[in-house]
Amino acid sequence: MLFFAAINQTVGNVPVGLNGGAELAAAAIGFALLPAALALCTCFPRIYVTLSILRQGLGLGAVPSNLIVLGLSVALTVVAMTPTLKAAWDGGLKQLASGNNADPMIAVKGAEAPLRAFMFDQLQAQGGGPTLEAVLKAKGTPVEAGQSLTRREVDTFTLAPAFALNELRIAFMLGFKVLLPFLVIDLAVAAVMASLGLFMTPPSLISLPMKLLLFVAVDGWALVSTGLISGVTRVAGT
Repeated sequence: MLFFAAINQTVGNVPVGLNGGAELAAAAIGFALLPAALALCTCFPRIYVTLSILRQGLGLGAVPSNLIVLGLSVALTVVAMTPTLKAAWDGGLKQLASGNNADPMIAVKGAEAPLRAFMFDQLQAQGGGPTLEAVLKAKGTPVEAGQSLTRREVDTFTLAPAFALNELRIAFMLGFKVLLPFLVIDLAVAAVMASLGLFMTPPSLISLPMKLLLFVAVDGWALVSTGLISGVTRVAGT
């Protein structure tokens, strides 16, 4: 009794009862699951992994820091997915935030629909069909050769990991393309230094300034960032 009496209190003029506690618990769970949703249902993995590979290719170690790469990845994800996020907000999240006693399940379904459409469009455009089929087979869903499933037949708990795996595949492909110019510079510098007999000088001592010069000359950060954004928006806009 003392427990329930302690719950049913008021803070100022706002009553905090059992319903309020449930809403707070639901909000806390939602915020706890937000990073997972960000990693599974958005283009964040593609952007973050590509930028991380780019940093490794430059050979700068921890420069820029993980915090900067993470923040830039989140910002680029928001820019690339603004229409989808706005549709998810208008479709259901806005009703929950307004506190108009909206049905949480209906609101979640309304917010889920734009994200599902986004993930399906990206999978279809980026050749993610085999990945989705692999996840379905691993889940135990029989998929015959040549069989095409409708979007309604694929639940979100199957779609999200398939989409995330496909985003990682795309990120590694983009990372390979980003690393190629740096690899050419490293090989060229190593060959020249070997021909000159400079075996005691680390090749990175010469190649690092050259890679930085090339990267700055082509405005690399802007070039890669805009390429990542356009790769997402081009599919979403079709």
